[in-house]
Amino acid sequence: MYPERKQIIKYALDLDIENINTYSGYRGDLIVKITTRDENTANDIYKYATSIGVNEVVIKQNRNIGQFEVYCITEDQKVYNLKVEEVLNKGHKAHPSKKDQWDVWGSE
Repeated sequence: MYPERKQIIKYALDLDIENINTYSGYRGDLIVKITTRDENTANDIYKYATSIGVNEVVIKQNRNIGQFEVYCITEDQKVYNLKVEEVLNKGHKAHPSKKDQWDVWGSE
C-alpha cells in the first residue's frame, strides 16, 4: 500500500468515522473512501490529506441521511501511465446540479 493511503487511514481511525474503504478506480487511481456523519471530521480529513500531498480530495454530502463521504485519490504508480492521453485532455462536464441526493462540495 502506498504511504499516503496508510497515513490517511491511520489518521482517520482516531476520528469519528463510520467506515473506510480502499479500492482501485477504473483509470488506475487508488481511492480511500471515508464515511462520517460529522462535518468537522470530514473537513479535518480533507485538510490532512491535502497537507500530505494528496492532490485530489473530494467531500460529498448526502443531506437526506446526514452523511459525508471523503474521497482521497492517489496515483497507482504501476498502472497510472497506462491512462489514455486523449481521455485525460478532455474537459470535465459539470454534473447537473440537484439531480440526485449527493452534492459535491465546491461545485455549487
